[in-house]
This record gives sequence, C-alpha cells and structure tokens, in this order.
Amino acid sequence: MRLGRLDRYLLELSIGTLGGVIAVLMSLMVLENIPRLVEVTRLSGERGYILGQTVLGLLPEYAGIGMVVGLYLAVAMAIRKLSTRGELAVIEATGTSPARWMRMPLLLSALGALFVFANQGWLLPSGEKRFDEIYQKMERGEFGYRLASGEFTDLGSGFSLYFDSVDKHEGLLAGLIFVDGENVYNAASGTLSLSREGEGKVTLIDGQTIVGADGGVLNFSQLSFYLSGDGVSTTAPVETTNYKKVPLEELMFAEDAGARAVAYGRLLWVALALASPALAYALARPPMRSSSPIGLIAGLALLVSFLKSISLVETASGGNPAPMALLVLAGWALVVALLLWWQHHAGTGALDQAVLKIGKRAAKLVRRFIPKHEHPALPTNPTPA
Repeated sequence: MRLGRLDRYLLELSIGTLGGVIAVLMSLMVLENIPRLVEVTRLSGERGYILGQTVLGLLPEYAGIGMVVGLYLAVAMAIRKLSTRGELAVIEATGTSPARWMRMPLLLSALGALFVFANQGWLLPSGEKRFDEIYQKMERGEFGYRLASGEFTDLGSGFSLYFDSVDKHEGLLAGLIFVDGENVYNAASGTLSLSREGEGKVTLIDGQTIVGADGGVLNFSQLSFYLSGDGVSTTAPVETTNYKKVPLEELMFAEDAGARAVAYGRLLWVALALASPALAYALARPPMRSSSPIGLIAGLALLVSFLKSISLVETASGGNPAPMALLVLAGWALVVALLLWWQHHAGTGALDQAVLKIGKRAAKLVRRFIPKHEHPALPTNPTPA
C-alpha cells in the first residue's frame, strides 16, 4: 500500500507538469507563427479558415517538441520537489531504490516515447499533408483574393498591382498594370497566385512595357514574375523535396539517402524521449539543504543541444546517413552516462556544487584586483568650535 501511494504521488507530480509544459510550449509556438501567417494570407479570401487549418496542420510538430521537453521537465520538477521538501531523503531512508521510486516517471517517459514515435511516424506527415493541401488551394486561388478593382494593391517589397475587372468565367484579371519598383507593365489580362511563404507569382498576358532610355516599347504574349523579399525574377524558384509529409516506413526503405537521413532523425526524437528521465535524474536534484536550480537549467540546455544535433543527422550528406545517426546517439549516451557516474560518486547536486565553488573562487579573484578605497579617519575627540 505504501509503494502504491508512492507511485500515485509521483505520477501526480509528473503528469501535471507534463501537461502544463506541452500546453505552454504549443501556445507560444502558435502565437509566434500567427503574425507570419496573417501576413502571408493578408490578400487571400477566407483568412480565418486558412489560419485555422494551418494551425491544425502544425500542431503535431509542436506537440512533438512539447512532449520531449515536457518529459524532461516533468521528471526533473518531480525530483526537485521531492528533494527540496525532504521527501526524497525519507523515501531513500526506507530502503526504496531509485529504480523503484522512479518507476512511474520511467513509465510516463515510455508512454511519451510511444506518442513521439507515432507522431514522428504518421501524425506529423498527416499534418504536413493538410498544411500542403490548404496552401496548394491558396496558390491556385480557390479561396479568392482580397483585391479591389480600380486601385493599386501593395503586394509587398515594392510591388504593386492594378486591374480593371475580373472575368469570373475564366478567373482572369483584366486591364492589368504591374509595377516592380523600376518598370511598369501593361497587360490585357493576367493571373495572381500567392505561395505559403508569402511570395507571389504574377502572370501577364498580351502586354507591353517601356524599355531603355529611348523609350522603346517591348511587346510580349506572356510574362511571369516571381515575387520575393529579395526582388523580382522571371525564373521559377527551385522546389525542394519536402520529406515531412512522407510516412516513416516509406522514408526508412527509400533509395534516397536524404530520405533515410530524415527517418533516422525522427527515430532520434524517440530515443531522446526515452533518455529524458535519466538526464533529469542526473541533474535535477539539488545539493542537500539547497534549492539551487543550476543542474535543472543545465539539463534543459543540454536537452536543447541534443535536439539541435538531430538536424545534423537530417541534413547529413553522403551515401549512408546511418553512421552519423549512430555517432549522435552514442554521444548522447556517453554524456548521460558520465553525468550519472559523476552524480553517483560526487554526491547529489554535484554540478551545482561545482558551479558554486567556481563562482566563489571567481568572485575572490575579482575582489583581489579591485582597488580598495580608504576613507580618511574621523577625529575621535573633535575640538568644539
């Protein structure tokens, strides 16, 4: 009964933090992307629908990040609370081993790793497909555009577009004037499409423009302009392969080395979720009679660096990305093993104690080189005036 209550207690401490961290991280990432999405869809019709579907498509990616970070913080905060309240010392005094009282955090991490595996394997590609379908419709103009006829519309980056009317049967703009900052183009008809990055494509049909200093007129039957923040170009941008919308099993057995590299990167997310409780156990417990957060913060920074190293695997160039993935995984295992060994031999809060000692020595060294200002001594028996 005592051990059953301990399991429930640790589960309550961990799961509340896990849910809170996931909710906060997902909310922050959505809010971070909302201004960009609003800017991208400012000329599109049905903006609310596009924004809603886009956010739904991005949720699996944000949930995966939140789960990995949340697992570490959930286990770390549970260990920290038990330690600062003195409860962990009581638990260990009863003879309960770390493997036993960590059973619920380990089980929670295993369930979280299963979610990360399903998310990276199938939920993330499904969300990317939804995201891609919405923006393909937006590029084709199926949602319409917030454009007014008879006035210039600012397309951004110094580009402007004017049209007289819209041919509803063919979906063409009639009587166009396009200004790219330096030149002015007139056309009988044309089309406009916007990409997911906010870049646009303007196609002019049967038009003319003035070229050269002598005012020569250039006639054209069709001319396309690709707009971006870097300027305007008549060459279509190079499309890159989007592996995010490909399920994991297809990437694993693909002949393309880049696809397999992305698959190994996704599997490393699962491995990192499984390693998070060990990282939390090694660093989250502060020294005795101390509430130092140094180890907790250092573990979070180390976790973020592990996440960054996954991109090295996903972008690995070469014939076989498997050695790079194994090297990254071995590096993680070595770092965590060294931290656990250090914590076992140097005592709890070893990192906090080491940092605090270094800080005290640095402070003494700084004070040694700071000149002391001596104040003149006041007379002990001042003579009355």
